[in-house]
Amino acid sequence: MTTHAPPHPRLHVAPFLALAALIMSYGWGYRGIVGHEGGAMVPGALLGMALCLASGREDWVRRTAVAGLFGAVGWAWGGSMSYMEQTMYSVSDSFPDVLYGYAVLFLMGGLWAGIGGAILGLAFTVPRSALQRLAAPFTAIAAVFLIVYLYLFFNADAKDVYERYVAQHFHDGDFFATVIACGVSLLWAAVRKQERHEALLFAGICAAWFVGYLGLTKFGGLQLAPPYRSESWGGVLGILVALLIYLVRTQNRASLLLACYGILGGGLAFSVAVFIRHPVRVGWGPFASWNSMMQWKIAEESFGLLMGLAIALGALRLLRGGLAPAAEDTPRKPLDIYAVFVVLIALLWMNARRTPMRWIHRYDALASEPVAGLAPWAWYVVFGVVLSALGCYALRLYARDALAIAPSTALGKGTFVCLFLLWATLATGFTLDLPAARGRSHPLVEVTFILLAGAATALILKRGESPPRAPAPTATRTPSDREWRLGKGYYAACAATPVVLVTITLLSLGMQEGPVPGSRLRFGPEAYWRDAMAVMGEWTVIGTSSQPGETPKGSGPQELVSINFARDRSAIPMDAEGQRVMDAHRWFHADSRIHLDWFGRKPEHPDSATVVIRVEDDKLYIPWPPKEDGGQYLVLERTP
Repeated sequence: MTTHAPPHPRLHVAPFLALAALIMSYGWGYRGIVGHEGGAMVPGALLGMALCLASGREDWVRRTAVAGLFGAVGWAWGGSMSYMEQTMYSVSDSFPDVLYGYAVLFLMGGLWAGIGGAILGLAFTVPRSALQRLAAPFTAIAAVFLIVYLYLFFNADAKDVYERYVAQHFHDGDFFATVIACGVSLLWAAVRKQERHEALLFAGICAAWFVGYLGLTKFGGLQLAPPYRSESWGGVLGILVALLIYLVRTQNRASLLLACYGILGGGLAFSVAVFIRHPVRVGWGPFASWNSMMQWKIAEESFGLLMGLAIALGALRLLRGGLAPAAEDTPRKPLDIYAVFVVLIALLWMNARRTPMRWIHRYDALASEPVAGLAPWAWYVVFGVVLSALGCYALRLYARDALAIAPSTALGKGTFVCLFLLWATLATGFTLDLPAARGRSHPLVEVTFILLAGAATALILKRGESPPRAPAPTATRTPSDREWRLGKGYYAACAATPVVLVTITLLSLGMQEGPVPGSRLRFGPEAYWRDAMAVMGEWTVIGTSSQPGETPKGSGPQELVSINFARDRSAIPMDAEGQRVMDAHRWFHADSRIHLDWFGRKPEHPDSATVVIRVEDDKLYIPWPPKEDGGQYLVLERTP
């Protein structure tokens, strides 16, 4: 019979769980502002550091920055997945569609937190030398990504071609990013024998991405949200499977346990979080006057709260079960300094860089004219370079034991790094979204950020009253110990998951009287994607008519021969000379109708207009000219 080691005397369970939940809740709210993989890295980093600081164990506290690095990398992978459509299914009035929406959200949440838990677990279980070797190929991959990003940033035409090609042929996923990562990993394995095993691990993960995406979506035809949302989920599923296989083969049952807690907890967290916001989204009962206020922040912060709690419960199993300290078989400083650089400098660059561009282009809050010979965004880059140089200088001094202001204890150093990231992201997130605040009646989003960050800070500072101690004598179980097998409670929760999904589906349907604006159907003849799929492709102009369904007459405008409605939502017309306009027009689906946004990519154009297009009797009808209400329709038929 397996016996559990008593909890460590410095581990206070309630504050430990509360800190993980609150800091992840804040982090996921922040991710909602900046989005993408970089945004998801912030809550992962904060969670990893918070678990170490609240653990009550000196060996975990010494790895605070490292856990922040691995938490950031772990939660970045899911940033490529799109989940907007699933939330729209959940507010329809059809049981299969609502249930499908919640089920897919469960899948995505499980993928996100499962990968995060697996990689974070390495920070608690793997010798420092092995973690340091993992950092080498990771740095090479990140460096090549930076070079490609800078090239595309300064070559707008190449970026446009790249984005269109990926959207057209690879479901707007991370296909080429995976190609780059795989190529760099294989090259690194060939030239760096000492890190070959770690580089091949990255290559294997990339191969798993290809297997998942190509097998399930590209050639398997399985799409969760057709027709033009990113379908990277298959690749992310491949990554999770590859990591689980790796943990099984290396007998790292402790990290495997944390991954499994992430899969179940993250899945339930995402589904339940979207259900929590449901009363606000549909205006049910006492929430009718809210007018959907803060619905997204409610979902995001609830997701972070519940996901952080699930991972913390897994970490609690490791602490109370007596996980032995991971080997510190190499000097600590190199990896610690590297982790702090990634968490406090690189990570802030990835997210704060969006601020000047959003202020200039999205909100028109800053003039775009040069100032003293430099574009406004370039001045922000200069400021960022100066601040980053100061940060690197401080790390250099620390490496030489010459940074006098550095805290003297591991707890003090870890606390500084965690709180710096917490409040720096709060400040940069506030400035990023500040121009949008002009349209808000209540600054509740900012209030929730401050409350969550403040509560997490108070819990971290409280831990400073009780310095961590070395692990108790019972903390001797290796990561491969069978103690880390999943218990009956876990399997009972897995068995209850379908019941939970059906229950929240029924409760959601009971809160509304039919579909709400913005809802969509995934199944049946009225599914929205059927209209979109019917429009996609090449259409040839055959004439004009006075109303949809009428027999066309004439030959249509001489300057227009055909229009291609592409998967990337571009509308590409071709003239009589075979010339195509690639970057002016677009199309989209809204309010159960297909719209043509004529000169939508160039709103300053005098002919810019948005019209509703219709498909009847295998013909496409477009109000023409779009800018004028002349009662005429351009008639097109699908090009053979």
